[in-house]
Amino acid sequence: LDSSSESSGINAEYGQSTIAMMNEKNERELEQINAEREGIVEQYEKRKEELRNLLEQKEAEHAQVMRDLQDLAEYQHIRLEQEAEIGHLETEVERLKIEHADTLQQMKSNFLKEKANHETDADHKIKQMKQKANDEAVQCLVEHTQKISAENKLLRKELLTLIRRSQALTEHKLELQNQRKGLVREHQITKDLRKLRKVHVDDVPK
Repeated sequence: LDSSSESSGINAEYGQSTIAMMNEKNERELEQINAEREGIVEQYEKRKEELRNLLEQKEAEHAQVMRDLQDLAEYQHIRLEQEAEIGHLETEVERLKIEHADTLQQMKSNFLKEKANHETDADHKIKQMKQKANDEAVQCLVEHTQKISAENKLLRKELLTLIRRSQALTEHKLELQNQRKGLVREHQITKDLRKLRKVHVDDVPK
């Protein structure tokens, strides 16, 4: 009985010691986890501040770019109009190409149906019709392309006229400014001559 009690006491002490060691280990691990978490939080805050500063810098750069673009508003307006017109023409050309391709495809389909219905004696006639339709479609496409090309040339000519008119207005403005400066100088010289004459007259003995 004494031996059994002594063994039970030893087991209890060993169990308590093991629990204490596990608690100490868990506390160390918790401290390490907390330290790592604090480091991560600190890195996150630092990175967040860097991103905030970068965002402010980008916003300032964007604002400067917007101010610069506003200075080119008139030219930008003309350029955008021309780009929109050219884009419209390009879209129209693409639409015509698709339309002609669909037309050709439909014609070919019709030719195949005709050929199936008249295989016995209509091969030569169908070939002639197909060639004629292709020629007409190609001619139509060429005419539309030439029309679009002519319109593009006219638009470029109008744009060149606008640019030259703008340059002429700028040159005329500079010329008027130079004339104004010359008139101001002449006026100042006239005033100075009058003052010199007056001084000369006053200095002449009476």
